[in-house]
Order: sequence, then C-alpha cells, then structure tokens
Amino acid sequence: MEGPNARKHEGEFLKKLRLQLDGCGAGMVIPTFFPEVLAAHRDRFPDILIPVESAEKLQLLDNKLSCSTLAASLGIPQPRRFSGFDEVKQYPVVFKRPCGQGGDSVYFPGNPRALRNILAPAKEFLLTEYIDGYDVCVDALRWDGFFFAASYRVLEPLRKGVSTLRESLRAPELEAWARQLLDAVDYHGVCGLDFRIRAADGRAFFLECNPRFSGGLASALSSGFDIPALLWRLATGEQVDAAEIVFREGVITR
Repeated sequence: MEGPNARKHEGEFLKKLRLQLDGCGAGMVIPTFFPEVLAAHRDRFPDILIPVESAEKLQLLDNKLSCSTLAASLGIPQPRRFSGFDEVKQYPVVFKRPCGQGGDSVYFPGNPRALRNILAPAKEFLLTEYIDGYDVCVDALRWDGFFFAASYRVLEPLRKGVSTLRESLRAPELEAWARQLLDAVDYHGVCGLDFRIRAADGRAFFLECNPRFSGGLASALSSGFDIPALLWRLATGEQVDAAEIVFREGVITR
C-alpha cells in the first residue's frame, strides 16, 4: 500500500489502511516495516488477523539498549560496550541511537573530536568498539513450536545501511543464538538479527535485533525460505514442519 509513513504519520496511515482493507476484503495484514504501529492499534482492525507480536515485545527487541542488555543476560557475545567518552581509547568506535532503521541511527566517529560532537546532544546511546570484519544477518521465523532461521553474508555495503548484495549461507552458531534470544521473550513472528564476524579470527558478535522483515528478504526467498508464506500458514493455524524447507547456500542476490 502506498501512502503516508506509518511511524511519522500514524493517524493518516491507519485511516488509509482501514479504507484499503474495507475495499478489498482482506483477512490478514502482514506489515513489512513498523509492525509496532499495527500492534498498538489492533482494536481498529478487529476483523483482520495481524501476525505480529505485542508492541511491548517489539519495542524491547527493536531498542538497541534494551536488546543489548537482554543479549548480555543470555551470554551472547557482543562488542565491548563503553559507558562514555573517557572509556574510549581506540578509534573508530560505533555510536548507535536506541532506535532507527537502515543505518540511519548508526555512526562511526573516527577521532575524539567527532565522538565528543556526536555525544554532546545524545541522551541515550549505545557506544561500542568497532569490529573489523563483515556482517552476517540471520532471518528467523518463530511461532509457537515452529522455528527456522537462515543467514546471509552482507557483501555490500561494507559498513552500514540496508544490504544491497548478499550471499546465502548457514550459520548454526548464530542461528542458535537467534533462537535463544527469541525464546527468552517467547517471540511470535518474523525477526532479523545482525552479527559481526571479526576478520582476524572469525569470532562472531551480536549487534542488534530487528523484529520485522529484514532488508535482505529477497535472499531468504531466493534461497528457499519463503518467510511470508510460512508466516501466513502458521498464523492461520496450520502445522508446519521445518523439515520441508530446503534452503540453498551460495545464492547471491542484489
């Protein structure tokens, strides 16, 4: 549906969506982005199935600070975290605002002056060491007893932003961490999790969680993991066996 941004113009978005649904007779809405908006306004769509988690769980996982704290409590490795400017001894570092999408809240201050400037107006932030390496993203679907996850390596861009070139792969350790994190909050739905692989030794670090469809959805689809179709089947009460998914590694998508 084309129309107003769901987060910036919530009221207009909800009104137009209601009109669209009344006109087409749909029984389910699967939001690609901003699922928290529909989660918070389910009462406006009592006749529509919306297979997303509660607004509270979405916020917990989407917020980089609360999700980092959750991952730490589960023992999932993360880059070293700094509480402020004085702890930083090596540059660049990674600065993140609590919420954002597509890299719009992530910065890489390369010197003390740049870091001071970006910290000055910040009330809440996540500040961590920079890991020299590459990103691997895990697309996961969890619903009651069903769980399946598959991964892709980001080939472009190399630092931040929505991936534009990817290669599918299996990453059992990362996928197990993804399940551990989603199990911890009994999450139902689609989720993308980002990890950084250190070039020097191949060690993996958890970066953040995105409780929605990831920007690399095309990789999952092209590799045999049809997340939207599986979500629809699960949300309508069908029993789905993860063994039926034939995932192909080495598929490159742009």
